[in-house]
Amino acid sequence: MSVNSVYSQKTIEQIIEETTGSKKTKRNTGELGKDEFINLLVTQLQYQDPLNPQDDTQFIAQMAQFSALEQMQNLNSSYSATKAFGMIGKLVSANLSDDSGSMNSIVGEVASVKMKSGKAFVVVNGYDIPVDNVLEVANVENGYNTSNLSEYTGFIGYNCQGFVYDSNTQAIVRVNGVVKEVIKGSYENYAVMDGVTVNVIAVNNNYNSSNPSYIENYLSNNIDQEVSVVVTDESGQEVPVKAILKDFNVNSNGRITAVLDGVRVPVDSIISIKEVKAKSDTEEKGNSVEDVTNDET
Repeated sequence: MSVNSVYSQKTIEQIIEETTGSKKTKRNTGELGKDEFINLLVTQLQYQDPLNPQDDTQFIAQMAQFSALEQMQNLNSSYSATKAFGMIGKLVSANLSDDSGSMNSIVGEVASVKMKSGKAFVVVNGYDIPVDNVLEVANVENGYNTSNLSEYTGFIGYNCQGFVYDSNTQAIVRVNGVVKEVIKGSYENYAVMDGVTVNVIAVNNNYNSSNPSYIENYLSNNIDQEVSVVVTDESGQEVPVKAILKDFNVNSNGRITAVLDGVRVPVDSIISIKEVKAKSDTEEKGNSVEDVTNDET
């Protein structure tokens, strides 16, 4: 070993300075991690002067510095995980780069958290997003419906039974009909039913319209139009409903029944699902509004 090579050893400060410069371009952070730091210690040991080896005290101090660095990184990882788990159920906005390197904005509710190589990721709309990429966090408001409508498409085309309700009085009335579509509301999802037969006790938001003639006149003038009616069932509870009036009938006892399309029924209230049976021509001609109502009650 030549004299020049012996005295060409580099100090730890020089190695850190040089490595920081080279790593800055590669890692795009200019920071040294614990892997780089241990490599620096090994490099320093390789290039130390054999005639003047590193002092034990200095070496121990460097190892202590390495240990402190590792603990800080572990603490940072733990903090990131805690922060990520605290976002579950929250509405977040984040940036996520795609395969082409373009940055896309992701907005949605955090469904879960994943840990990959010690790093925390929040799962939003099926995407794994680094927790450091989250830009904004907010509580999910009660009126913000983030559910997936595809979960309820199995209702479409089937005869379903459920309940309409009055949010003011908490009254509920059982109804059934064929689900034509599923729609998303501000607070919940609805199955839109056609062919719903109901007992009508009031119309036009007028609970005092107990006069059958008034109800009959209102219904007669609004066939195939959206009507506002108050419906009831055998329980005696009353619920206001808006839907398209298709037909109605006044029984001999004065009870008024109507067939409605487009009745919105909360999907969470549906209690039974049946296949729609094809009716024969004789059944189609023989069934009236009164017949259907009598069958149900």
